[in-house]
Amino acid sequence: MTLIPWRLKNFLSEYCPLAYHLAVNFGLRGNDQAHWDQRLAETWDARDWPTKNELILRLTQPQEAILDIACGTGSILRSLKGRGYCKLHGVEISQYAVDRLRGEGVVMYQGRLPELPTPDACFDVVIASQILEHVIYRRRFMREILRVLKPEGRALIFVPNDCLGPIDEPEHVIKYNQRSFTRFLSGLFDVLSIEIMRDRNHSMTLLFGHVRKPSGINRQGVAVSSHSEGA
Repeated sequence: MTLIPWRLKNFLSEYCPLAYHLAVNFGLRGNDQAHWDQRLAETWDARDWPTKNELILRLTQPQEAILDIACGTGSILRSLKGRGYCKLHGVEISQYAVDRLRGEGVVMYQGRLPELPTPDACFDVVIASQILEHVIYRRRFMREILRVLKPEGRALIFVPNDCLGPIDEPEHVIKYNQRSFTRFLSGLFDVLSIEIMRDRNHSMTLLFGHVRKPSGINRQGVAVSSHSEGA
């Protein structure tokens, strides 16, 4: 792949990002536990998105059960904890992060996406902050989110806005713009809002999707008809 001209690589990264990732980046140390143990240990106090944290605070309540998927250093969870939230849960591939956040009073699960090692229908809110672009099996991942949400539960989903494809970030497998992000989420959730936001600590913009679990979704995250529900 090193002999392929840069313009062709850039085209593949832009328009066929998963194919690019599988051909060029797959197998590179990037989405495994050892990588994230080291990376999170080195950047524990440097990952702060205050504007995003404030947005999440406005859209949630302290009594709600909240799950942050691939929570990293737990900056969102720690921000919520500091505001009196007490039903906080996180999923991380990094055992280092799991152990450290457990020590700070967060209920933590160690696991690898797209599966979520958590019970069915037990969260009011699920947060997936800048993780969807890392996941190859995205629809399976979304069905897992639907599975763990309570009826009418909501998800807060953030992705980079039309930037950071796999040629820029070897850990990434897809790049979303507002149109493709809206189309993807609307096929799975009731979309409450899709917006572009910028955090005051960062120059890049993010796409933010606020979505709700539709009625008629069973515990496995699969749509069911009223006939099958009564069977």
